[in-house]
Amino acid sequence: MSVQPDRKWYHRDEVVDEYRTTLREDGEKLPMLRALKILRAIIVNLGVIAIGLYAISRGGDPTFLGGFGLTILGAYNGVELLDYAALLQAYSEVQTDADGED
Repeated sequence: MSVQPDRKWYHRDEVVDEYRTTLREDGEKLPMLRALKILRAIIVNLGVIAIGLYAISRGGDPTFLGGFGLTILGAYNGVELLDYAALLQAYSEVQTDADGED
């Protein structure tokens, strides 16, 4: 087993290791994983926006719903960004391991 490289504080080791395993088994999955993550983020973002706008159109308080919606969007996109950063870190580590073996 190779030595674990230094990772930034926001990279969760379990997630990066899981992505490393996935990428080692089938390195061609990276474009698919990226596309699925982007598609998932778009769907969730549009869903939260649509629900917020619908609630406002039905008479909900725009100040509360707007703030709540932005909070949810910010939290969700932060989680997605950290997950995406873990994927990129895993890809970088797999590439470094592959270059070291050559």
